[in-house]
Amino acid sequence: MSSRVVGGVDARRGELPWQVSLRLQGQHTCGASIISEKWLVTAAHCFERYSPAGWTVSLGSVVRSGIGALVIPLQRVILHPNYNSSNMNFDVALLELSVPAPKSYTIQSICLPSAVHRFQKTDECYIGGWGSLREGGALTALLQKAQVGVIEQPDCQQVYGRGLTPNMMCAGFMEGGSDTCMGDSGGPLACREHSGRWFIAGVTSWGHGCGRIGFPGVYVRVTAIREWLTGV
Repeated sequence: MSSRVVGGVDARRGELPWQVSLRLQGQHTCGASIISEKWLVTAAHCFERYSPAGWTVSLGSVVRSGIGALVIPLQRVILHPNYNSSNMNFDVALLELSVPAPKSYTIQSICLPSAVHRFQKTDECYIGGWGSLREGGALTALLQKAQVGVIEQPDCQQVYGRGLTPNMMCAGFMEGGSDTCMGDSGGPLACREHSGRWFIAGVTSWGHGCGRIGFPGVYVRVTAIREWLTGV
């Protein structure tokens, strides 16, 4: 399993304004998504310790080095109470910023779906991150984005079996190609509705390799954790 963008292209500044770089001691470690002016969502497995000390987020820049970014320290890290590091169930964490993030065309929140929202394979969905461009490769200097398809749960269940819980969902392509990879963990699976509004469907969690044929990426299903996200 990888900590899971392969097959992507450079994202333009302001194109994915909810995407941020989560950094430990100034080094990119994971992705995260802005869901309100003080709160972000990411993957729980990005944190080996709960303390926010040493962690910052880099907002508003597509450059991994952080040029032109707004850097804000974390105030609090809240892991999902049911997070299981052995099977990656509920692999999600909430991050509280030390100060509210100002809104601009490069810094914006992404909408949370309702708990009953159903994302479908016909939806326009994208993944993003500064992770490896290929399995075993180095991190990329510029934010990457790739369009992917939501994969029906029964189809993904055939691949991962009981390793895929109802709190997880799959996205990508069974024929491989576009996928999240090392360094993309915690970033969003973002889907655009017909109205033009963007919703976070998933949080990048795990998978088998990067972009391999027959092994799509696995994401935390946001509709399954919607009540927890807004109830903390």
